[in-house]
Amino acid sequence: MNTLDYVSTDQEETFVKYHRTLRQGLNNANWHFSIWKYLRELTTTYLHELNQAPSFFRLTMNAHYFAALMGINRFFDKQERHLSIRKFLDFAEQNRDIFSNKAFEARMRKRGTWDDHVVKQHAEITSGKVEQDRKKVNDLPMGNIRKWRNKILAHTEAESVLQQINVMREHPVKVKQVDDIINTLDDILNDYLLAYEARTWLKDLSFQTGLQWVMDSIRFKIERDREIRGERT
Repeated sequence: MNTLDYVSTDQEETFVKYHRTLRQGLNNANWHFSIWKYLRELTTTYLHELNQAPSFFRLTMNAHYFAALMGINRFFDKQERHLSIRKFLDFAEQNRDIFSNKAFEARMRKRGTWDDHVVKQHAEITSGKVEQDRKKVNDLPMGNIRKWRNKILAHTEAESVLQQINVMREHPVKVKQVDDIINTLDDILNDYLLAYEARTWLKDLSFQTGLQWVMDSIRFKIERDREIRGERT
């Protein structure tokens, strides 16, 4: 094949679509979880401000937390019609040729992004690499998160209600567990995109300044109202 006459294949277009779908889903889940974590941290320094609208902030935090867990669960959905991380890995293994040195070099030339150093550093996706990633996925601490989804987030089981089972206590989900899941999925997706076109995506969102500004605005309003009433701070 003349690399100068290279044309994208159906498999490559499918990879791009699969990767973009999973990446957007992961970034959204990570953003929700990061906002929840930051709001939780603010309770140590802005508790009085948060208590100006406790129901609002509590519901807001719960919404971000549940959205994060639901987003993560979609990566492990076993229904055939849904795209999961395992389906993504199966596709990558079945189409390893799109990650070959030859295909990679052809894409670099076609896009005018040829770089000798990048081409020399390129690592093909092998069956062994896919199998390692499958093991990483299987080892992720998804047990309690799946129970959350099945018992609370997706629907409420009658048995759980009747027995007044507190799923959060019965099946606790730790922050580190969610962080590990998100970071592992992030690494896997970036590995395959790197092998495909020497790019990676960032999963983090800068939002702390905005939330800090909101808290400071509430604090300013409280202090201003006190001054008007002649109270001491």
